[in-house]
Amino acid sequence: MFPSVSQKKTSERKTELHKEAQDYKKTIDGQVNDIKSEVARIGTTVFVVGVALASVYAIFSLFTSDSEPKKEKIKVVENSNLPLIIRKEKGTESWLVSSIKGYIITFLMAIAKDKIVEAMTILKENNDPKSPK
Repeated sequence: MFPSVSQKKTSERKTELHKEAQDYKKTIDGQVNDIKSEVARIGTTVFVVGVALASVYAIFSLFTSDSEPKKEKIKVVENSNLPLIIRKEKGTESWLVSSIKGYIITFLMAIAKDKIVEAMTILKENNDPKSPK
């Protein structure tokens, strides 16, 4: 019914197949590690650029928020003979708060600029065909 195969050939074939399986496993593990490191590098670069852009956007929105109306304080003046009068006054910001905001914005802009330059340098080095990988 079945062709007879010697025990010696079967064990040799089994060890040969096991060796091939180990070689394939090593190759696949190496490729998976390469892909992991590449994804981690790209993810880090994207994260840095994203954080830098988000911080620049937040800083920019702080500068452009002047066109929006300021918080209004409501004063209620009540006189026994007159009806209720409500006056709205726009809130003002002290010079100390505005100068602290200015320093924080300048600091954050410098950090964002440095991170963007660093990310662009990394991307340029990785895309340079002359650089060794």
